[in-house]
Amino acid sequence: MTDGAAASEPSDEELVGRAREGDQGAFSELVKRYQDRIVSAVAQRVSDREHALDLAQEVFVKAYRALPRFEARSSFYTWIYRIAINTSLSYRRKRRRAGSMLSLDRLGAGQDGDMHGLVPAPGQSPVRVVEERERAELVRRAIAELDDDFNEVVVLRDLQGLSYDAIADILQCPVGSVKSRLHRARKKLAELLREVL
Repeated sequence: MTDGAAASEPSDEELVGRAREGDQGAFSELVKRYQDRIVSAVAQRVSDREHALDLAQEVFVKAYRALPRFEARSSFYTWIYRIAINTSLSYRRKRRRAGSMLSLDRLGAGQDGDMHGLVPAPGQSPVRVVEERERAELVRRAIAELDDDFNEVVVLRDLQGLSYDAIADILQCPVGSVKSRLHRARKKLAELLREVL
């Protein structure tokens, strides 16, 4: 049954074509398909769930307005993911210029603001849970301190788990550049973490 259901679902290309012709329902379907991934991608860059939700909405508005210029040289997801990265970076730059740091001190909640991981699993030491959370917070802070180019490649590869080809497509650079940038980013990240761990 799942094969028949999957076969009857329109492709992204079909939905983009219909959305370009004014079918708002088709664009709404694209939003449903990708909203969780876009919110997650933005949240990993701004580390604040409320701002991530607002920025993700901005990403979809930008995509809708730019849809007539979408040339389909890459997939719709790659295209909208690039918009999400650019929107997140723009937000971070504005915050830096305003003299405020990213909100990374939400130690009481998980990545998405939920309480996952706060209560130890049966048999798990509460001290161990706190130590792991503190270590994860230090890593998030260190990633946030990386230059934007390094930050992006670490987030895309190590946090999002994307392939080198997908990262090259998103960042619009050769795969070799992605690998080189990732190597330098990991080295810098290790230096930053050596100072705090």
